[in-house]
Amino acid sequence: MNPLNPLFALIVFMLAFGTAYILNAKFKILNTNNRYETIDGMRGFLAISVFIHHAIIWFHYLHTNTWEPPKSNLYNQLGQTSVSLFFMITSFLFVSKLLNQGNLAANWKDFFIGRIYRLVPLYIVSIILLTTITMICTHWRLNVSLLDFLQQLLYWVTFTIYDAPKINNCEFTNIINAGVIWSLPYEWLFYFSLPLLYLVLVRKKKALFHGILSLVFIVLFYRFHGILKPHFMSFIGGAIAPFILKYGSKKINFNSILLSSLIIISLGLILHYNSSDNLICKLLIILIFNLIALGNNLFGLLKNTTLKFLGELSYSTYLLHGILIFCVMYFGIGLTNAKKLTATNYSLILFGITPFVILISFLTYHFIEKPGMDFSKKLRVRIK
Repeated sequence: MNPLNPLFALIVFMLAFGTAYILNAKFKILNTNNRYETIDGMRGFLAISVFIHHAIIWFHYLHTNTWEPPKSNLYNQLGQTSVSLFFMITSFLFVSKLLNQGNLAANWKDFFIGRIYRLVPLYIVSIILLTTITMICTHWRLNVSLLDFLQQLLYWVTFTIYDAPKINNCEFTNIINAGVIWSLPYEWLFYFSLPLLYLVLVRKKKALFHGILSLVFIVLFYRFHGILKPHFMSFIGGAIAPFILKYGSKKINFNSILLSSLIIISLGLILHYNSSDNLICKLLIILIFNLIALGNNLFGLLKNTTLKFLGELSYSTYLLHGILIFCVMYFGIGLTNAKKLTATNYSLILFGITPFVILISFLTYHFIEKPGMDFSKKLRVRIK
């Protein structure tokens, strides 16, 4: 089988779904308080899609020694559209809280404690793994000065908002985790933009101080990192549905057969574009997202409990799948041997990796993500 065959993606999805189904039958971890179950179901699709996207990039990398987006529209969109939708999910959830829950804007300290304990623990684990692997690849010898090495680690620990240098000059640094870290600075940019957004929407003078701090962060981010218009559009697109839910008509049935069909047609149209950065493609993605955020469950598919289970694991899956692929290719098979793999053998290896991606994601969610979230809840209650 050629990995570029759409059947490859379908089999990976089925293996991930089957593994998640078995785990969910034994350990139920769903957040029953979440109002947006279609969003959770969608997240389950997105994380696996990014995994498949990078599996195809890896196949190309082994044969060309070049890390670049897939030429296939399907496989490139599985990655780019998925990240775009992740940005929209972030925007939707927190703009909704801004509009509907006064406590988010009333206590920014509480909000950022929650975000730190939600994102940082697993991220630090991933950076420890990344650093350890780079040191193994460089035979535990410092190829830079100790000061430069510590500075490189500092950049990575702070979510590469300033820079993402090669750790210890290891050529594989940005390949080990499949380069997924690039999206996290934009997540933090959005979080730090919320106080300014609240100031603009509500116009309360007491929000001025936090609004100014927010503006300073945005300016510094732009200075050091830049802000790409397509990602900005994704966050804007995700902020549309909260206003419709709060101020729009309650009589519209967004879960109609007609609108579900429109989503499927739009998904098909997206495959005519190689990049989600295309304006028409981005508008199609925004349309799809908002229909789902407004309650369309795509003929019931997005309400599936196994998909929602995968949605709970999505952050772990996103951060760790690249590390697992690298370890198998570099330490398990060896890059020299991996470059000789036939398309069929490569596909079979990725099929074998898939259940472990889900299993490891479940374990890291259970032992790292969930304890961090639980601790932040207790901490926020304690400091009130």
